[in-house]
Formats: sequence, structure tokens, C-alpha cells
Amino acid sequence: MNKVLIIGSNSELAKSIIKKINKKKNKIYKLNKKNINFLYSNSKKKLFFLLKKINPDIIINCIGYFDTNQGDFNNIIKSNIYPTWILIQYYLINNNLKVKIFSIGSSSYNKPRKNYILYAASKTALNNMIVSSKELFLGTNIKINIINSPAFKSKLRTRVLKLLKINKKKDKAMSIKKITNQILNTIKI
Repeated sequence: MNKVLIIGSNSELAKSIIKKINKKKNKIYKLNKKNINFLYSNSKKKLFFLLKKINPDIIINCIGYFDTNQGDFNNIIKSNIYPTWILIQYYLINNNLKVKIFSIGSSSYNKPRKNYILYAASKTALNNMIVSSKELFLGTNIKINIINSPAFKSKLRTRVLKLLKINKKKDKAMSIKKITNQILNTIKI
């Protein structure tokens, strides 16, 4: 049985993923902001402790803070990048372990987004961080990947579109169900 840690488990995407994971073959551990808030300085220590305690086989990082250009710099950048950085640091120290790490990125990692510059920049940084860190884990049983999903419909996206005064009917985002299926097909659990 796989031990699967879902980071950002209260997000709509994470809830959709959790609902579709085969519970007979996988034990799910949920981590959300109430357990560890990555905007606080003690988050690294708390995540290290949790990783040691659980020793997950698979980690899915679903944290994604999406906001307009008026959003808070620290909230957007730190929320989207820091959890993965802590994971990298932990597994560099514990490189004898076996784990598959998947961070959910965004299609905006390589496309400019004038209405949400910081979000796009943070997802670009996340993508680069993961691609760069793959070299660090060569020859180990630590596999780190990013899944850059297309935009998907969510309450958070609806809120941002409303702030930007963009008509929801013109939004070409995919359904969360379709994105969930694509993610689980990639992860193969």
C-alpha cells in the first residue's frame, strides 16, 4: 500500500484528487494550512517532522495561490514555491529514501500573464526549481516532477476573474474533473 501525502489538501483540486485515488491501494495523508502554514517560519521544521513520521511513497503538492497583480507578493511567491523548496531540502539530506514527488504547476510557467504577473512568475520559478533539482537526485530513488496543468475552473479562479472583470462565459478553463484525471494518469496511482 502506497502512503500518499497530499499537500494543500483543502484545495478544490486536491479534494478532487483525493476522491479519485484508489483507497484500497493507497493510504492518504492530508496536509493543509491548519496543519502547516508555509507563510510561517516554523513550517520547515513542521514539514521535516511530518515527512520523517509518515515517510510517504508519493507526495502531491497541490498548493497554488492564484491572485491578481494587486495580490500580496509574499503570499503569492512563498505559497507557490516554498513548500517544494522544503521538500527538496529534506530529500537532499535524506537521499537514501524512496519517494515520488509531484508538484502541480501551471501552463502559465512559460506564457506571460499580464493580469497575474506574480502568479505566472512563481509558477515559472517552481518549474525551474524542479527541473534543476532533478540533477541533484540522479542515482537516487527520489523522483521529482512537475505537472503543468492547463487552467481549470475553480472558486478561486472565478473570484480572480470577477476581480479582473472578465466574463466567466469567455473563460476557456478546463473542468477540474478532467484535470484530475490527467494528473492521476501521469502519477499512475
